[in-house]
Amino acid sequence: MALWFSQTSRRSKETGKFSTRPRPGTQKTSGAEYRDWSYHFISHRTGTSVRRTTYSVAIVDPYQNRVAYLRDFPNVEKAATAAREWIDHKLSLIWPKTLADLGTIPAVPAPEMPAQEK
Repeated sequence: MALWFSQTSRRSKETGKFSTRPRPGTQKTSGAEYRDWSYHFISHRTGTSVRRTTYSVAIVDPYQNRVAYLRDFPNVEKAATAAREWIDHKLSLIWPKTLADLGTIPAVPAPEMPAQEK
């Protein structure tokens, strides 16, 4: 029985045969932060005779985990709006929107005054 060992290295080092490259027509652009969450845009160019560019947005939580990928927006503004709405919706599921959602807190009862002796 023959054993075969492969020499492994970090993925960031490109060695030739299996190199990682982005898809043709795909470009990552800058993004923004919103309520401690961040998002960045990815543009996709399609078509040969008629060029069409669509935008996607990747949303990252405060712990740097990618939590959502929204796609097929006609421009960056609509993608940014969708990302902010998605973040607002996700946070509304976690925390109530207003103090009225928590209910009312009763007032502290007034201390009883001792009876005064004559």
